[in-house]
Amino acid sequence: MLDTLNYEELAAQVNTKFLVTEMADPFELELIEATERRITPSQEVFSLIFLGPKDLLLPQRMYQLAHARLGDGVLFLVPIEHSETGVKYEAAFNRLINPADFKRD
Repeated sequence: MLDTLNYEELAAQVNTKFLVTEMADPFELELIEATERRITPSQEVFSLIFLGPKDLLLPQRMYQLAHARLGDGVLFLVPIEHSETGVKYEAAFNRLINPADFKRD
């Protein structure tokens, strides 16, 4: 479900925790930033930045996440920064707002 939510729904959850559930020891990522980058009126383009523990570096791939309000879902996470405060991960979204409007010739 997380991958089907729109920017507004996800941005409203900045400063909340998401649980990475598929690991032997589940752990939390905090959503610390949501940035909208709309290219055209028919596209929804945005990114989410999560902060995780500094002593655990996840490789780039799909992860099963759970959120208290939004439910469960899978997001593709990419590590983008490792610092004293933790590891930042990005999830990027680029999709048609109304796929039915997309016509193939």
